[in-house]
Amino acid sequence: MAMDYIRSLLSLIFAISVMYMLLDCEIKHKKNRYLLGLYATVVLIIDGFVLLKLGYPTFMKFYPLLVHLPVFLAFVFISKFKPIKVFFVHWTLVAITSSFSLVGLIISYFFGYSREVVIIVCYILYLPVGFLIFKYIRPLFLYMMCNTDKGWIGFCIIPISYSVLLYTASMYSLNKAMADNVLWRSALIFILTLSAYFLILRFFKQTREQLTLQNEQHLLRTQVAAAQIHFEALEESQEKTMLYRHDMRHHLNLINSYLADNNKEAAQKYITEVEKTVEGAVVEKYCNNYTVNLILSSYIAKAKNEQITVETQINLPEKNAVSDMDLCVIMANALENAINACKSINITNDRYIKIVSKLNQNKLCLQITNSFDGTIVFVDNMPISTDENHGLGTRSIAAVAQKYGGICSFTVKDGVFKASIIL
Repeated sequence: MAMDYIRSLLSLIFAISVMYMLLDCEIKHKKNRYLLGLYATVVLIIDGFVLLKLGYPTFMKFYPLLVHLPVFLAFVFISKFKPIKVFFVHWTLVAITSSFSLVGLIISYFFGYSREVVIIVCYILYLPVGFLIFKYIRPLFLYMMCNTDKGWIGFCIIPISYSVLLYTASMYSLNKAMADNVLWRSALIFILTLSAYFLILRFFKQTREQLTLQNEQHLLRTQVAAAQIHFEALEESQEKTMLYRHDMRHHLNLINSYLADNNKEAAQKYITEVEKTVEGAVVEKYCNNYTVNLILSSYIAKAKNEQITVETQINLPEKNAVSDMDLCVIMANALENAINACKSINITNDRYIKIVSKLNQNKLCLQITNSFDGTIVFVDNMPISTDENHGLGTRSIAAVAQKYGGICSFTVKDGVFKASIIL
């Protein structure tokens, strides 16, 4: 009986640890830790009371209610994913831990159905299975949970069906499983479920590849859009310069006429107007990188049209390790997101964007800060949006950072969103 207690305890610890890992949980606030600790204490007291008063066999009959349900509710509280996704992971772990006993039963069959063999097999499986899940399955699970919101109800049917069938066959009792000779029926259910999970993981992998391809296509489209902005700004600047040169002779003739008539006031006024025209024909210089100047000129002009205050502290050389096209992708996406966020603020005085960029030990450091109004949801440290085709800009920035072996982070605090990129 003592070995059964230890097996049940280790099974619970294994399931909770792997769930915590698959759901990428992180309890940041002390209040939540205290609440979770209080909740766990209450559940342990209730479970201990049932175990001591009614005995181990009865406790195992009510195991789904006494253990599965409280664990599921706890992870719904601390997880950043939707309950349906937590539900799928939870029942997947129930199926896995139940399978340990089933594998033990299959092996013990060759030793005359020995309980000790079943329990020892369970002990042996915990660590290697946990490692395999962390190494090979966790990345697919996290990617799918972060990027896919459809189909989870269908996924849940598989582990639920498996767990219910095993429970009705033995009620988590090794004695009942060995006495009723349900081994081979359970083994068939296990094989079918394992095949279903193989198909699910294959689907996860194919979906991940498809989403990666979509992200790469979006990145290419963003690069093309950035290049288009570059060339449009350049074309506009050159066109203005050509027009100014064409009209220069007329401007000089008119100024000469004003001076001939001794009308200095009119000449000075006209010269001021010409200076404004010249300023409009020249791309404003924010740094020594001409491409960055073009992008900044375009988006800062958009921001000012939306009554957004823009502050810049940019120190970039003409050439650096990051290509002009990738700089365009980062700048264009970050500034477009910042402008869209500021536009939703009703009080125009609260709209601002700050752009800081510099080289530090041959690393390009870029930080774009903007005010916003509302709530930003993060999944796996990436801001996401419920709107279709939104949230791709931050992925493009992350893709460029990954390309150069750099890092990017997105943080929110007190109504301020900050994007930091180091390349």
